[in-house]
Amino acid sequence: MPLHVPEPPHGQADQVKSKLHRFADEGRFTGKALRGARKEQLDVSTPHQVFTMGLDDVLAGGGVDRTQPAGWRYLIEDSGQPIASAETSAGPEGTQEVSKFTEGPFVAATDKAMKIVRRLPKLAAAGFELRLLRIPAVYQMALWLHSAEEDLLVPLEPSPIGKEGKAMPAGEFFSDLAELARATSFRTEPN
Repeated sequence: MPLHVPEPPHGQADQVKSKLHRFADEGRFTGKALRGARKEQLDVSTPHQVFTMGLDDVLAGGGVDRTQPAGWRYLIEDSGQPIASAETSAGPEGTQEVSKFTEGPFVAATDKAMKIVRRLPKLAAAGFELRLLRIPAVYQMALWLHSAEEDLLVPLEPSPIGKEGKAMPAGEFFSDLAELARATSFRTEPN
């Protein structure tokens, strides 16, 4: 079974693409890659749900059970090459709305990590759903490969725990992250 890219909510990919094209028409992009792309060459691909986790959950030894769904993410491609990402988040009426377009280091890191994980023998045997985990307090993003049997996390570059592109069992990933969080100034002590 290959890596499963989940189906986003009905019509969402079209909504993202429409806003992407509208921004291109109006010259509203601030990033170099999106500004320089031709609208007719832009497309969205690889939808995956985004989950977040707070620092308190990491310090408490939490795992994937402590994550919260935050929206959806798409890679934006220019002539088939990823150059940016688009994200949705819950709007005032609970529907998912396009919230941002981003051209940061995590776009290339996502593409690179996906190429690595698609070659994993374990992936073919079990089949995993693609997700993204974001832990803002420690500047950590990871691909989350979810299956009924196990969860693997693949830190994206740059990662504060290192191990970029390596599929890690969830327990090992969260243990490394908690150790980092306890050893750094991310943690604030009560007065």
